[in-house]
Amino acid sequence: LTEQELLRTVLSVPKIHSIKTKSTTKAATRKSPKMPVLAWDDFLNNAFYASTALDTGNRIFSRSNVTGALSVEDSVVDMFLKTMEATNNQRLILLPTPERWSKRYVCRAVKGQPDAIRCGAGNIQLLNDLDASLILSAVEVKPEQLMKTLVADGTELFNAYNTALTTEDDGTTAYTRHQKIIRIVRQLFGYMVVNDLKYGLLTTYIRTWFFYRQDEDPDNLYISPTVHINQSHTSDSASFLECMYYFENISTTNPTAHSSPPNTDGGNDNDDKIDDDNDEYRPSSSKRSVLRRTFGRITRSQSKKGKDKLNDNEFLNSMKNYKRSQFSFGDVLGNGRSGVIFMTKLHEQVGALKMVDLYKKEYLLQEILNELKMYLGPLKGIQGIYIPKLLKYGVLHEAFVFILTSFAGESFANNRSITEKEKQLAINGLMEIHAKGVKHGDIRLENIMMKRNELTGHSYVWWIDFAWSKMINNTEDLDAELSELKHLLGMC
Repeated sequence: LTEQELLRTVLSVPKIHSIKTKSTTKAATRKSPKMPVLAWDDFLNNAFYASTALDTGNRIFSRSNVTGALSVEDSVVDMFLKTMEATNNQRLILLPTPERWSKRYVCRAVKGQPDAIRCGAGNIQLLNDLDASLILSAVEVKPEQLMKTLVADGTELFNAYNTALTTEDDGTTAYTRHQKIIRIVRQLFGYMVVNDLKYGLLTTYIRTWFFYRQDEDPDNLYISPTVHINQSHTSDSASFLECMYYFENISTTNPTAHSSPPNTDGGNDNDDKIDDDNDEYRPSSSKRSVLRRTFGRITRSQSKKGKDKLNDNEFLNSMKNYKRSQFSFGDVLGNGRSGVIFMTKLHEQVGALKMVDLYKKEYLLQEILNELKMYLGPLKGIQGIYIPKLLKYGVLHEAFVFILTSFAGESFANNRSITEKEKQLAINGLMEIHAKGVKHGDIRLENIMMKRNELTGHSYVWWIDFAWSKMINNTEDLDAELSELKHLLGMC
């Protein structure tokens, strides 16, 4: 096929299986910025104009044959990437700097957890070796079964979003639906912001919306009209794949946009200014009362789920929002359940940064909030001694909750020469955590960090990752966890 023939392929609408639509965006109740989006009015016209320049001479592409059905979100991600592999990726890998649509793990520097990305590398071998160095656009995927309950076919997403912004909370299902629309859009916008991307797309596979951030003011977000998967080329409109082609071209030419901060209604982005110059985080007086209520409940007992949820919401809304421009991301330190850990500088403080999406996986948000509560509550007194020092925490550009802790070196899992003394330091550290009434909950070599001072010969050992930690009064459980560690270290 020629390039024109390939990209004018009309894709079929796959069978859609019914599912129980449970949005992944229900976890956070932090206020969203009241910033309307804008219509990308010329997208379709520009895509059609770009389609008229497609190559018609070189027959170098294979005919696509994509089949399958859609059900849960993962199946939509797979179908989207399978379709791109069979169509647009054929062209993208031939570019001077090869590109492809792929899963996010192809590029280790991706921040957050977008469902897919378009990435590039210096040569095709690096791209095939999952060593891409360039992120060009982010993709967020939602099942059509969910999105059709939020944005009816025939309604444009930018209109639905702006309507949702003005809806007052009346406790009805309609209000909840509007909040889901806001959070889905903010989720993709967050990936674009934190990765300094100008472009992104939201897709159900059946329907796709293209996003871009304005050069003059990157907080101005534009959303295209709906593009259907079976959209064909006509005398005045581009096919779906031709729309993708246009989007690929403009995001290759100018992929980057840097950010200014959003503000939430009632938020105080100037709060805690004095903290920015300090070596440790000290909550403002306005937040201390929230923290007392939060950690008081933790230390007394494990509350019922409903109270915990209310508690988390209050804690989340008390957090300061930081600008994307305040963060300088450095080397990748590792990869965990919540995503990539980066060496990061925030103001004058440098450490390991972990972040979790506000609007994606509820369990990950709950885990990072739990970890914060442990740092600020029962484990506060042993920071910098047996656990890393908490340097900062808060919300990044109203899209992610983050924790910045002091750099703790490398893990026991990555060091084959752990000494008996270092093993004993790990045991001592866990015993100190237990002395605070905390069960760590995730005893692994990856969660024991160490640094050695080559001049003095001293070793320092810290425990990390308190996502599953909890306060308990049962000494038998604590003793069992200590025995588990000793067995792991071969010191039974």
